[in-house]
Amino acid sequence: MNNYFLVGIKGSGMSSLALILKKMGHYVFGVDKDTYFKTQEKLINNNINIYNDFSLTNISEKIDIVIYSSAYENNDFIHFLKNNYTCYSYIEYISYLSRNKKTYAIAGTHGKTTTSAATTFALSYKKRKDFPFFSIFGSSLIGENDCTFQGDKAFIIEACEYREHFLEYNVDGAIVTSIDFDHPDYFKSEKDVINSFFKFATKINKNGFLILNIDDKNIKGMISSIKKMRNDLNIITYGFYDKSIFRIQKDNLSDGYKVGLTHDELYTIKYFNKALVSDMLGAAILSTCILLDQQPLNLYLENDDLIVDEIFTTIFRLSLKSLEAFNGVVGRLDYKAEFNNIIFLDDYAHHPKEIYTLINEIRHRYPNRKIFACFSFHTASRTKALYKEFLAVLLLFDKLVITKTFMSARMDVDNENLDKKMVNDLNKKLLSSYKIKLSSVLYAREEEVSSICASMLEDNDIFLSLGASNNDDIYKDIIKELRKG
Repeated sequence: MNNYFLVGIKGSGMSSLALILKKMGHYVFGVDKDTYFKTQEKLINNNINIYNDFSLTNISEKIDIVIYSSAYENNDFIHFLKNNYTCYSYIEYISYLSRNKKTYAIAGTHGKTTTSAATTFALSYKKRKDFPFFSIFGSSLIGENDCTFQGDKAFIIEACEYREHFLEYNVDGAIVTSIDFDHPDYFKSEKDVINSFFKFATKINKNGFLILNIDDKNIKGMISSIKKMRNDLNIITYGFYDKSIFRIQKDNLSDGYKVGLTHDELYTIKYFNKALVSDMLGAAILSTCILLDQQPLNLYLENDDLIVDEIFTTIFRLSLKSLEAFNGVVGRLDYKAEFNNIIFLDDYAHHPKEIYTLINEIRHRYPNRKIFACFSFHTASRTKALYKEFLAVLLLFDKLVITKTFMSARMDVDNENLDKKMVNDLNKKLLSSYKIKLSSVLYAREEEVSSICASMLEDNDIFLSLGASNNDDIYKDIIKELRKG
């Protein structure tokens, strides 16, 4: 057992790692800003001490190993720790774990957190709770107040492409959900992003597997090159595309879906948008591949489960069926509350394509309600690079409040006031066309957001807190304002 000291312990990945280390039997404690993060509740519930002073003055615990978030990598405190202790960055330690466990990665510009959560759920459903694995991804399962740790034989990791971090991992199998231009503070073009994912795919361990969503044009475009370089990989394709190995189709006579290779059996999937449906399909395939990649083989079948076909098809069928009970992931179309016939939702979407997918899903679920979004851009570089795309997709809301750009730990400062510029440009669009869905848009300072939103809300609205900022609990302040009348 070691004593682990985590710097930046409240971060989504760091807090999950802290909980995993604790369940492995280590003593874990850490330090972070004296700002409330929802993740700290899980840490406190697991008796993990959190300090707010970035020094060792008030820390009495012995330190064996330090793990630090990339948000603090240039911090003087980290320089001191590096000179006195064994230190790993978060990425370095995840890499270390991946070299010592059977490791499986979920990658993709969009959909990787949802797919990671669904895979985790499928591998911990009923009898599969005996499967010895743990997972680390950028959120948590709705209804779960802890991380998923059933043992340490297999490791499932959400693998982010930012700064090509995912190239550091030693991976036995992987899924790629999508490839799109993002992180313009690091990647200069979409081609750079594609090349990075190609390197990731061709780096998978020998005789590993690679699951690809070929509804995505960038993924489809690089399959032949991957096969040419790595003919040892077992490549499995999925999606709505008619040449997918696992092709999913909407059944015209019901709300169900059919998947090729499963004899026209109907599956209930709780999503409407094709991208989200594909995430569920990908998770079912990935969980199946992970189970069948273990030695010795254990299928974790219930007493009434029958092998009615090939083993792969049977396990896949059971995996996809299990996802009918999947309630979702925190921060992804996350139901918060209902008050005065107003439904409050929260979603992490911060890229134009993610927002478009989200709007379509909400319109399908709540067809007779207007969507009022409170949105904060995430990093100025993304806003600038995708400005036209943001402008187009934000016009699809019914009402909109934009707040100050969320800078995050990257210190990506909005010196051009792009958030306010967007409000001005959206208002110009409103004046120039009567066909636009959006009826009103305002900019709000942090201290006035809740009162402005409350004043704009109407009966039967959907209120959506949107983006990667810490605004997911704003609904509480809005409801307080509504109670005042």
